[in-house]
Amino acid sequence: MSMGARLSPISFGAFALGTVAGGLVVRALSSRAPSRNARQGGQQVPSEPTDIKSIVAMLEADSSGTHRICVIGAGAFGTSMAYAASRNGHSVIMWMRDQQQADAINSQHKNPRNLSEYELPTNISATTDLAAAVAGAVLIIHALPCQMTPGWLRTHRDIIPKGVPLCITSKGLYLPTKQLLSDAITEALGRSQPLTFLSGPSFAAEIMQNFPTMVVVAGRELYLAVLVQKLMSNLHFRVYTSQDIVGVQLGGALKNPLAVGAGMLAGLGFGVNTLSAAVTRSAAELTSLCTAMGGKAETIAGLAGFGDLMLTCTSSQSRNYRCGTRLTKGDSIEDILKDMTVEGVPTSEVAVAYADLCGLDLPIFRSVKAIIAGEMKPNAAMEYLMGRPLKPEHGSR
Repeated sequence: MSMGARLSPISFGAFALGTVAGGLVVRALSSRAPSRNARQGGQQVPSEPTDIKSIVAMLEADSSGTHRICVIGAGAFGTSMAYAASRNGHSVIMWMRDQQQADAINSQHKNPRNLSEYELPTNISATTDLAAAVAGAVLIIHALPCQMTPGWLRTHRDIIPKGVPLCITSKGLYLPTKQLLSDAITEALGRSQPLTFLSGPSFAAEIMQNFPTMVVVAGRELYLAVLVQKLMSNLHFRVYTSQDIVGVQLGGALKNPLAVGAGMLAGLGFGVNTLSAAVTRSAAELTSLCTAMGGKAETIAGLAGFGDLMLTCTSSQSRNYRCGTRLTKGDSIEDILKDMTVEGVPTSEVAVAYADLCGLDLPIFRSVKAIIAGEMKPNAAMEYLMGRPLKPEHGSR
């Protein structure tokens, strides 16, 4: 088998799907999904699957193992998700607002605004027509920034097919209501929607370079996570599954302000001793807060927690890390946010609100939040953290 080959094709035959939600039990059907085709944008587009049952039937009926996947958003991570899916032979259509960007992807097979140095396979296409993008898709990968996500879904909920699973790649907590993204999304859609959440150490540029990458996808119902796993996994991109949607969301979100703190350490000129200790103590705070909010410790010890924390705390590829570095050089948070999306900034406020609710101290989270809010200088934060009352390593945080 070549290194670019997919893993074994998706087999949904005799695959029973079950969920306790509403007492519903869904089983894969042996019959084929309806074969009506529509022509859009010069392409043959399969009929739109209306629920998870018809999606499973469609996957079961198609022996090719390749399907239609929609990616919402053409930023760096959206582009890398489209590329990862395309490697399995799927027909991938990216939705974006910019018509010139879409035209360039279709004609030049490169995204002119993000990761433009990488060529995109010909089975990736782009459109600004959302209805055309989602038509016939068995999976919608949502790769817009966290704070935009609920509002965008609320605006477009009538176009998003009700039964098609959404795979959310945004890593953050929704600031206006201080909610988990899963709760904010459900409220925005005003209905039950199959939801999964993908997280883990995954810089977009390294996915584009075919560097082996491992992530985890969580769904309340395991079969939803398995569906994403089977559609996306290959020899370069390995997907693990989980049912801990709280832990996967919190791990991916809460490591962001901690990475801002790690960037500050680099900006202050500290070395590996300091960074190693800070990441270790950050991991302890991350575990405390996530488990207090209902996540599982084993999830935080995995890819969505420690894995993503290590990635973002040790590399300038991380926007959160770069934000921390710039703060130590005197850049204002307003100027930094004009240049890039930094999910750790709004998430720091929500993290401290969660810590207060749970009665947790969490001095690193609180110090990062105070620095971002202009209430403390980075050097003063380090003195505060190092001068705290002495205590055992394990126990009180």
